[in-house]
Amino acid sequence: MALYWHPFLAQMLRLSYADRLIIQEQLSLGDLPLEADLLLIRRDPALALPFPLGFLGQRTLVEFKSPDDTADQAALEQLEIYGMLYLRRERLQQRTDLTLWLMASRFASNVSQPGRAELVGLRQVGPGVRHGTLDGFPTVLVSLRDVPFSPDTIALHMVGRGPQERSLTEYLLDHYGEYPEQIIELLQRLHAESLWEVLHMRNLTPEQIGTNYDALLRIIGADKALELIGPERVAEHFGTEELLRALARRHGMEELQQTFDRLKQTPSDPGDLTPCQN
Repeated sequence: MALYWHPFLAQMLRLSYADRLIIQEQLSLGDLPLEADLLLIRRDPALALPFPLGFLGQRTLVEFKSPDDTADQAALEQLEIYGMLYLRRERLQQRTDLTLWLMASRFASNVSQPGRAELVGLRQVGPGVRHGTLDGFPTVLVSLRDVPFSPDTIALHMVGRGPQERSLTEYLLDHYGEYPEQIIELLQRLHAESLWEVLHMRNLTPEQIGTNYDALLRIIGADKALELIGPERVAEHFGTEELLRALARRHGMEELQQTFDRLKQTPSDPGDLTPCQN
């Protein structure tokens, strides 16, 4: 089952920035599927926000693409439509009164296209952040894989994939006692492989950071666990049938069957042979 990431982004923003941002999710702008992912409203424009949230406008519509999706021209077109619908609904006088954000772990190279949804004056304003104008709307592209990790970006990197995952995981392990339990739970759920790898590298157990070994393995799944902890422990936690399925997915059923056939013909231990009865 595909994971729906958008609620986790809203949850993380509330945990981290509820004092500075009003966060509305699944903002209806007409008949379904006309529904924006997030509307972020600054509580006080005079209050500074850290990078890259400092590029939020007074009101910002956010289109967020989950790690398995790519932010492309269609996503930019959709964001522009949402902007126009919101402008009309709220009777805002100018398009500059609303900022648009497109945020993703992956961007198509042609996300902006002349003659269609085109970002004018697009420029780099920081690592992983580009700014331009989309038909009069101030618009920001945020690449989660390229925004450097810092404690201020935990809310964003929790819903991203890429090179920042390791930094996120290591930082939260170093400081897990300083953060709400929900954040460690989300780390386990959304970044289980990275968490397991860092725990293994540091010779720590999941229980030492208040999480559960079996639960973490179930999230990782048999295929990845096979790589991380070996076949014997996979069989112990998932059962022999799931181990065989994982091996078949990795090596192919034909190779697995050939291995079984060889094992039938050649016992692994000569002591297993039954003496002949004369």
